[in-house]
Amino acid sequence: MKLIAGIVTLVLSSGWLYGESGPAVVSKGEIEQIVREYILRHPEVLMESVQAYQQRERAAAKQRSREAISAKRRELFEETAAPRAGSSHAGLRIVQFFDYNCGYCRRVSPTIAQLLKERPDVQVIFRELPVLGPESQLAARAALAAQKQGAYLEFHRALMDLKSPVNGAAVEETAARLGLDTARLKADMASAEVQAVLAENQRVAGAIGVRSTPSFVIGHELVSGALDMAGFQALITKALEEKAAAAAKPEAPLAASAGRSSSPAPR
Repeated sequence: MKLIAGIVTLVLSSGWLYGESGPAVVSKGEIEQIVREYILRHPEVLMESVQAYQQRERAAAKQRSREAISAKRRELFEETAAPRAGSSHAGLRIVQFFDYNCGYCRRVSPTIAQLLKERPDVQVIFRELPVLGPESQLAARAALAAQKQGAYLEFHRALMDLKSPVNGAAVEETAARLGLDTARLKADMASAEVQAVLAENQRVAGAIGVRSTPSFVIGHELVSGALDMAGFQALITKALEEKAAAAAKPEAPLAASAGRSSSPAPR
């Protein structure tokens, strides 16, 4: 806005647009020169313009994500076989998209574990999103296969605690250390069910605008990055407040026909 206002002011004050007899014709070259001179005198307006554009883009992306999350709520939170941790009666469910070879995902893993201890009103839904290559794909399939042996959370945390990249050897060593049936694990890793969960995660992530890992859906917000405990708590509080406000809204009045106790049976 400053750029436009400055150019208009300069043009008007120059007298080029208005002469004694009225509007004057200004050539394209003259306008370009005016713009050039203004920018050379005020280069900061270029940065201000870029920053304003970026802010608008972030706000638009955030709104698109909120709308997509609302449209995909059942798929995100209910109609999914994705593993979960926390009470099934929790008042708030958080969805995490992650990759086992993502350093920031590993960094936030202990915070999520602590959050589950401190907040019995929160449930976390884990959605593998292996974006960092074949080894990440292998790790994701192994974790989902471990779920079939009732050991998802232990296997998940063991992989997240590794100090080295997750690969085939690390998967096998972790499975053996946890006492899993490794032959069954390998068979389940290739199962259609595991592949379906990963495909669903990819589809839902794309639909709501996930662009990186880790990403979290908390309430109606899509948030990326390794949040600290304070960040989680603030977003959880906001989400619970929004949920309570939505529940407190009065129901929309029924249509006139809806007040009838019965309706004629179709003939």
